[in-house]
Amino acid sequence: MVRIQGTKLVHDGPSLITHWGMSGPAVLKTSAWGARNLAELKYDFKAQINWVGISNEDEVRKLLNRHCYSYDKKKIENSNPFEIPSRLWRYLLLKSELNLTKINGELSNKEKNKLINTLLNDVFVVKGKTTFKEEFVTCGGVSLKEVDMTTMQSKKVSNLYFAGEVLDIDGVTGGFNFQAAWTTGYIAGQLKA
Repeated sequence: MVRIQGTKLVHDGPSLITHWGMSGPAVLKTSAWGARNLAELKYDFKAQINWVGISNEDEVRKLLNRHCYSYDKKKIENSNPFEIPSRLWRYLLLKSELNLTKINGELSNKEKNKLINTLLNDVFVVKGKTTFKEEFVTCGGVSLKEVDMTTMQSKKVSNLYFAGEVLDIDGVTGGFNFQAAWTTGYIAGQLKA
């Protein structure tokens, strides 16, 4: 789950951690639905990640306690109750300031609380967009109120046609921007052919 602090933007779904940052359906949906909000924030905000997809802290605590009891002799690094990829699990343990060689049965309540907080409320500072110019979501463009949608012609300037991402259309992941580009391009092209 990805939440943008200070806004109502929140989306569930898988997250992908890449060598340059975060991506995946939850991140892309959040940026698609929040493109205007993020632009207004000048892409300077905090993203809060819930790594386990469970928002109830007591439920996470019960799962962790049950796991620590059932696997009390295993090292926490090798014992992951949340099906989190091992490299990410290791990172989250270190971010929670836990000794990787510690045994599950020896985790104190204070250490469990730190881990639970990291699992549910991991915060990342976002400053700017990628320098690769590979953004999947933009916002803005020619207002749809200024375009005859049956021809894609400008209502203000005759014989000026618009299509694709030059229009103020934001699509979520799954090819919606492509579809908008193809459809509007087709409409404009049919009339000028």
